[in-house]
Amino acid sequence: MKPSLSTILRLAPFAPAMMLTTAVSTLNAGMTSADDWISALPHELAAQRALLHRLLAAVTVDQQWDWLELGCSVAEGRGDALSDLDVALGYATADAPPVEVVTALVERLGSVVEVSAQPFEGLPRWWVQYQDGTQLDLVVVSANYRSGRAPGSVALLNRSGRLTDTFTPSLWSAATDDPRNWMLDGWEALANVAKYLHRQSVLEALEQLSRARERVLQLWAVAEQVPYPAFGLVSLLDNPAASLPPAIKVTYAGASADDVRTAALTTAELLGMAADRAQPGLATALGPYVIRRLHGRR
Repeated sequence: MKPSLSTILRLAPFAPAMMLTTAVSTLNAGMTSADDWISALPHELAAQRALLHRLLAAVTVDQQWDWLELGCSVAEGRGDALSDLDVALGYATADAPPVEVVTALVERLGSVVEVSAQPFEGLPRWWVQYQDGTQLDLVVVSANYRSGRAPGSVALLNRSGRLTDTFTPSLWSAATDDPRNWMLDGWEALANVAKYLHRQSVLEALEQLSRARERVLQLWAVAEQVPYPAFGLVSLLDNPAASLPPAIKVTYAGASADDVRTAALTTAELLGMAADRAQPGLATALGPYVIRRLHGRR
């Protein structure tokens, strides 16, 4: 799972005390217009560029919209031809616009394959697939919900100035208890792998193996000091300076008991290593116990 703008919005409303002082883009600093910024996107992003122009034009003429924020890969300069557009809209009206109104808005932006309008972790969210291949990931919240924009995001519309400053989302770094909780959950998942292998339920074992690997990658991301460590692999890959755990590919198994056992034992080794890297000395008696069970011993 990537750290989408919808997740950042959900976890970090009203954060004026955590403003960042890092430099903002020329657009956020008011040195260029939003349309000029969009036009400067590379040719590879021509479809996304056109969609952003249409979206910006539509919300600019409608006074119910106070701000428009673009986040994630395209805003940060990491986008490619397959990148979706992670966008948030803040409404200035007392009541939220009806679902039908927002759906009509996104449908007017291009030829639509399908629109999914359903809540995502408590926030109204629209996911749109357009015929030209572009995808829109949109959340709509009250303009007052925000006290700034997420690091790396771009304010394409900012009538009230709410997005002038940036804030630190709560998921920017791991909470104090996260490393221990992730470690324990990883060992729990591996204990379940051993149980399901004993029952010869390989597919259930595979699901638990994936869960354990996710915890390894979260702990590794803490050790690598990358933003949003809770997103594990995505956050590590988004940071060119970060390394991946050694032999991580071995933790991806085929649907055979022998493959799953081998992958689980490698995952166990990496889980112990990642926990110690994330927080020196972090360990649990579950480790050796679960490894014995994975070897078929009690």
